Amino acid sequence: MLQTAIKEKAVAYEALSLFYKGDRDKAWDVLSTLNADFSSPFASYTREFTSSSREEMVFNELWRNTRDAFSREKIPFSVIDEDDERVKGRMAPVHFLYSAGERELGNEKRLVILGSPLPSLKAKSDIFDAVALSSEKGWAVVAPFDSGSGAYALQSALKLGALPVAVLSSGISKCPSESMLELMEQVYSKGILITQNAPSVKYEKWHVVLRNRFLSSFGDAYFLVEEKNGGPSWAVFDPAVEKGKKTSISLSAASNPNYSWCSERLKGNVVPYKKPKDLLKLLGDEKKPGKRREKYVDPTPSLFD
Repeated sequence: MLQTAIKEKAVAYEALSLFYKGDRDKAWDVLSTLNADFSSPFASYTREFTSSSREEMVFNELWRNTRDAFSREKIPFSVIDEDDERVKGRMAPVHFLYSAGERELGNEKRLVILGSPLPSLKAKSDIFDAVALSSEKGWAVVAPFDSGSGAYALQSALKLGALPVAVLSSGISKCPSESMLELMEQVYSKGILITQNAPSVKYEKWHVVLRNRFLSSFGDAYFLVEEKNGGPSWAVFDPAVEKGKKTSISLSAASNPNYSWCSERLKGNVVPYKKPKDLLKLLGDEKKPGKRREKYVDPTPSLFD
């Protein structure tokens, strides 16, 4: 689907969500049953789901306001829908993503780096080493756009030449903190900003919950460097484990008695991290078992035998 049509579909979805008082599931169900091709403005379909001229007027007003909010966005952005091969099967329960930056989302493997808001020196060292390996292997460094470990992972990616992907809980051009504004500008100029919040959505603090839910599906692998019991990173890491994602936890954090959740979760398929190459078990090139090659023997007699 062309980008114009995808944006038109996203506008329709956001307008329907407002029309149904925030019931985004119902909005999606209605949108899916209309079989609209989005080559023309969605307002032409209004009569198919409204029951009166008043309802039609209400929806059309919501649709115009939503469309205008998309048009007023301060920076150029792209809309990615759930059928896009780059994100297919990794967006639940999100239907649209909004991205902006110097780079477009590609087919790079995505390492999500998680950690505490106040990382220790050891945690910072582990993050830096993981990002260095990501740069070497061509992996994208994905991190929640939060202060602390998330910010440090993105700063390290910018410094070491890895692709930084900042996942926002706000709109695509809305910085949740003035102290993070410079970092947001740097990621925009060299990497990717991505969010599930449309330009028409007003930012609220609880959107972090939605961001974390999405982030647990978005990555290819997850590396938890450090987190206190009940800390915010668990809202991403634990669901990722439940979804069968490849995960790793630092042995340094697991050996700290103050981080008992790290040691408790270091079981099953969770890879213990001691050195950067341990992350290759998550995203390294898997060697396929091939047929054993037999040694060639030349049957021709040799003068020197």
